[in-house]
Amino acid sequence: MISNDGRRKAVHAAMGLFALLLAVLDWRGAALLGAAALLFNLFGMPRIGRAIYRDPSRARDPGIVAYAAVVLALVLLYRHRLEIAASVWGMLAFGDPAAALAGRALGGPRLPWNREKTWAGLLANFVVSLAAGLFLFHFVSRAPAAQATGPVLAAAGAFAFVESLRTGIEDNAVAPLPASLVLWGSLAAGPGAWSLLIHYPGFANHLFVAVALNAGLAFVMARWKLVSLSGAAAGFVVGTLLLAIGGWGAYELLWAFFALGTAATKLGWAAKSARGTAQAGGGRRGARHVVANCGVAVAILLVASGRRPFLPDAVFAALTAAFAAALADTLGTEVGSLAGRDPMSLLTARRVPPGTPGAISWPGTLAGAAGALAMGAVGYAAGLIPLCLVWVVGAAGVAGSVCESLLSDLGARRGFRPDHEFANALNTFAGAAVAAEIAMSIAKGRIYLPFELS
Repeated sequence: MISNDGRRKAVHAAMGLFALLLAVLDWRGAALLGAAALLFNLFGMPRIGRAIYRDPSRARDPGIVAYAAVVLALVLLYRHRLEIAASVWGMLAFGDPAAALAGRALGGPRLPWNREKTWAGLLANFVVSLAAGLFLFHFVSRAPAAQATGPVLAAAGAFAFVESLRTGIEDNAVAPLPASLVLWGSLAAGPGAWSLLIHYPGFANHLFVAVALNAGLAFVMARWKLVSLSGAAAGFVVGTLLLAIGGWGAYELLWAFFALGTAATKLGWAAKSARGTAQAGGGRRGARHVVANCGVAVAILLVASGRRPFLPDAVFAALTAAFAAALADTLGTEVGSLAGRDPMSLLTARRVPPGTPGAISWPGTLAGAAGALAMGAVGYAAGLIPLCLVWVVGAAGVAGSVCESLLSDLGARRGFRPDHEFANALNTFAGAAVAAEIAMSIAKGRIYLPFELS
């Protein structure tokens, strides 16, 4: 007899077969079907489909609703490139069940960053996502097989990795968008992206200097116990990539964020320790903190590197804003926990007890805004962005930190708790996205519609 979870996984995968319709439908027809599926999952499934709910006592299953909502979002975002929507839909439909089945059937070593999942599940997710993504991409686009192999491989890797993270949010809602962005960015960069990067004048020298410099700094930081050992290792990787690909300007952003963020963490340490709001581990950041705060910035450079040496202002605005959002969040938390006496909820605009998830205070908000503007000024001084985009970076940094506060506040009210590092990464992504949107709109002289590919 098939278990409840088995039926759920079977339906989850079977729905992926509808991605084949994207080969014959235009985006309007696909969006109409996606909207119909979302409405059915919201109002029809509670009446006839509770047998596949994780918790049949609930009115709606968040995973089932998120599945349809994500597919609809993919169709709308990539309306002119439905093969991207189809490819990522395939990863969602088949990669996730493959990971669950492999994890249970094979077991084996657990992932160091998520003890609830296994290496076997991660590998199965990647392999099946790659196969499904490639098949659907080529079935819908009718393009030659070699055209998208590299981009789909990168997207499948991103999908499997994000799925393996402990986020505190429904998996179906988290992994597809990052995977689609990797696929879209890799396709936009073109097949010669990495070759162009490697042969870019000065790249080899930059790489040698980046490795040597960051190896020495990682050793010093770990020896002086400014960061943990894992933080030093992650910092080495992040610093090397930022310097080798983004140059000294991007590297200055990294160190400005680290210096200001560390100073804020140490500010009033005794008082924050007494209140129980001080950073754990004596304020020393680990690998999770480094990846959460700097991962998006590195990803922006990796995806955009194929267009060197002529990266647009929007890319560097997004890069700077990712650090601005990270610093705005850090300063808001550290200063707010120290000086904020009457925090409030953004959702209700009412006073809440100190330490409430997502709560903000005026001292913390002003400190965060100042930090975001400071990162914009560093980006301008480093030659990454023009003066007119400094305010854009500042506004985007604040927007990112507000996004994180809203998510945490909503989670506390709706019974889920986003993982802290995931929320930090979302913060930097939101900041980068807002900055890129405004910068592109300024450049075009009109509101820029994301993914305008035709």
